[in-house]
Amino acid sequence: MKKLIPLLLFTFLFVSCKPDVKSVKKEVGLKTETSQKDKKYEEGRSLFLINCASCHSTQMNKIMTAPALGGVTKRREKKWLYDYTRNSMEMFKNGDSIAVELRNQGWALMTSFPDLTDEKLDIIYYFVEKKFEIGDEIRVMD
Repeated sequence: MKKLIPLLLFTFLFVSCKPDVKSVKKEVGLKTETSQKDKKYEEGRSLFLINCASCHSTQMNKIMTAPALGGVTKRREKKWLYDYTRNSMEMFKNGDSIAVELRNQGWALMTSFPDLTDEKLDIIYYFVEKKFEIGDEIRVMD
């Protein structure tokens, strides 16, 4: 009987403390479904991997050889993002305060992507923000 009481207590604690697996699966499923069915997200992911991933992490809150990009569209104006992505050297030479500050912080000037259209850049930035919003706990497509 003395051995039975601790066993029952352990069983009760184990059963009552386990997470609700259904709700966790449901939340993960929603995030996974969003990334798999969103064509704009997928196109942005593809463009990001081709053009950006050699310097920027696909985990939008991680630093690689270039800064983390998560939230960048909230920190910078769209026109600035277009201009910097297409020619950071010119912006730096012209004394753009943000370009100069990034350089002063030790960041190299970004590779120029003059051929990326506004539409393609919008798709890339859409992916960046969606991926940042989804978070790193989901790595379905990486």
